[in-house]
Amino acid sequence: MEILRYLARRASLEGPPPSVREIGAVVGLSSSQTVHHHLGRLEEEGYVSRVGRGARTLGLTGKGWEAAGHMALLGRIAAGRGLEAVAFGDGAYSLAAELLSVRSGRRRYLLRVVGQSMVGARIEDGDLLVVEEDEMPPDGAVVVALLGEGDEVTVKRLYREGAKVRLRPENGGHEEILVPAEELRVQGRVVYVVHPPRRGPSGDGS
Repeated sequence: MEILRYLARRASLEGPPPSVREIGAVVGLSSSQTVHHHLGRLEEEGYVSRVGRGARTLGLTGKGWEAAGHMALLGRIAAGRGLEAVAFGDGAYSLAAELLSVRSGRRRYLLRVVGQSMVGARIEDGDLLVVEEDEMPPDGAVVVALLGEGDEVTVKRLYREGAKVRLRPENGGHEEILVPAEELRVQGRVVYVVHPPRRGPSGDGS
């Protein structure tokens, strides 16, 4: 559990996974072989997965995030149009595919915002969104939505208009998205926005 929680803390910072030596130093294990043994057990039990060889290719699964007591940072979401793939290790990470796999209960997860289309709702580039699974949020809710066949993901304010759905930005410089209801899948609604420290003109956090 100590190793799992450490991996979750490191992953939350969006940095590279730690080395075996770093893991051992944090949890008090001097033997790399022992660390490898524990990582192997975590992988066998489905808490972590690999996209290559070595500790730096490890990634937490949904089961691993939950066991560590953390919300999963699934990836980046466009506050505009389009989907940005996020690279983990040697593989490509599909946010759309991951969102489609999140179906159980009322799970919450994190997404990092890319873009400025929702600044009027105090959602800015670099913010973290706490998203709760909800396929039928009320009109006016800020939602995470998949468009078309799931190849595009965006965050917008939702309004239903008969057989169509309008996704409205909170920035006059961005256009609304109007699509047939059957071409949109709402994956969740934003329940909280985490604003990371911003750097002011002097270079300090503000």
